[in-house]
Amino acid sequence: MGGTVYPAGWPEPPGIDVLQIDYPAPVVHGAREYPTVMHAYWALSTGDPAWHDRIAAAERGIDAPALAERAPRRGDWPAVRLGVMAALLRDKFDLHPAMARRLRETGDARLLYRDHGSRYWSSDGANWLGRLLELVRSELAVR
Repeated sequence: MGGTVYPAGWPEPPGIDVLQIDYPAPVVHGAREYPTVMHAYWALSTGDPAWHDRIAAAERGIDAPALAERAPRRGDWPAVRLGVMAALLRDKFDLHPAMARRLRETGDARLLYRDHGSRYWSSDGANWLGRLLELVRSELAVR
């Protein structure tokens, strides 16, 4: 899962694609709404309000990382980025019950997330996105 780009738009019905962080599912974090988890994650990676707003307004989620590369990074970002992503995934699945159901339907399967731009998040490295999705799935299961 992850890493797939659909030039003609997301498939209908989207199926497991709803688990991707660039899937167009608005998330509310703090008092702010973002078009996708990816928009939110990269906007929150900077402490500069102008860059934050520019990244949050990117046309597509996949455009957010390129903008964020040019923005000043928060000094504490390496220490907080995992917690930020976990919070954003919780926000997404709390706000979208059908997507939460799709995540729960993966059962106890190991989730491998493909992110061609990051060995940190991708299954060809640390697979942190897959692991965080498994954590959120577990939390949803006990509700």
